[in-house]
Amino acid sequence: MLRETPKELPGELKRINDSEYAFAIAVTLKQEVGDSRHAAKKLARMTGASERTVQNWLSAVRGPSGLHLIRLAQNLAAVRAAMMRLTSEDAHHAEVANAVV
Repeated sequence: MLRETPKELPGELKRINDSEYAFAIAVTLKQEVGDSRHAAKKLARMTGASERTVQNWLSAVRGPSGLHLIRLAQNLAAVRAAMMRLTSEDAHHAEVANAVV
């Protein structure tokens, strides 16, 4: 029988979950462009995503994936910085401490 919780190896980075990722990106996008309808349209044009999809990002329902995330990172330095924070060793603690909604 398999263990329900995976064993953490020494030096292994902590994993973030989908909601932490979505929240971190939402906070970053709101700080950069706001959360108005105009901001959603601007981000939709920037990424090629639909406005509804962008609204989901801004409300932290889900985060951008694949090509949309790459396009955001190409255009917004704050998104690149957020990605770097999320991939750091103490990502969870940094995001909770820096969260401003």
